Amino acid sequence: MRFNFKFFGLFTIISLLFLINGCKEETNPVTPPSEHMDIEGWVIRDATSKPIVVVWQGVIQSSWNGVPIGDTLYAPENSMTDHYTIKFLNDDKEMFNPPTSSDYTLGFNIADTSVLGIYQHSPTEYEFHLKGKKEGKTTLELVINHLGHVDARTPKIPVVVREDSSAHGEPVAIKVSIESSGVELVTATTTSSTGLIEVNKDATTSHLKVEFLDDHGHAFQPSFPAHTLAGVVNPSGSFEFLLEEDEPWVFSIKGLTIGNANLVLKLMVNGTSEFTSFPINIKVN
Repeated sequence: MRFNFKFFGLFTIISLLFLINGCKEETNPVTPPSEHMDIEGWVIRDATSKPIVVVWQGVIQSSWNGVPIGDTLYAPENSMTDHYTIKFLNDDKEMFNPPTSSDYTLGFNIADTSVLGIYQHSPTEYEFHLKGKKEGKTTLELVINHLGHVDARTPKIPVVVREDSSAHGEPVAIKVSIESSGVELVTATTTSSTGLIEVNKDATTSHLKVEFLDDHGHAFQPSFPAHTLAGVVNPSGSFEFLLEEDEPWVFSIKGLTIGNANLVLKLMVNGTSEFTSFPINIKVN
């Protein structure tokens, strides 16, 4: 029988190509790659969890669940919006949470970065603020990055930056004053504090008012109940931190044990601290 070397050579080459391609498509049996996200819609929500922009199958919606909804985002000039969060929609229009895997990240494409910026407390969060740089109009596209490529994206969402005298920037400091007189007792940033709050043992201070300061020195009190005030007492049992029921930015302190202690004040948003003060000196006499 005569051996066909041409046929054998061709068969060998094809077999090698098949093996090579097969190896390329194999997945790691120990650590399989994360799946692509199946996203049919996006929901951008404000600090009260109210939807402010909804995208469904690539189209910005004019209403959602029978309620009219805007198709444009707004940002204050030289300031920031409240906390915005992202949720997703499946093919049944059911809302679901962002992925927790580090394989996925939220990205932002801004048409004109001289008009608009983005502020995030952490690049791994699906939360952000819009930061207006100057009056004008631009567009914002949100994307989900997955292992070096884009898994999903929104259409270009219109954004208008406009003047807003009531707006404020990111909190960078906190001040505590006596509510009735306005006398300032304490100022604290995240890295230092000045001043002192004194109270007698078994006595309670007068009402103390909290205001936050942005990087322009503008004093403000965030919207409630989207934002709340929390206090951490150290050491525990040295004094009580008492929030006023009808005044979310007012507290008092009751002395329990004579000595020096400290109080850390936190601005909370959806269970996350947006600002944490340096320990504030408390003296119980």
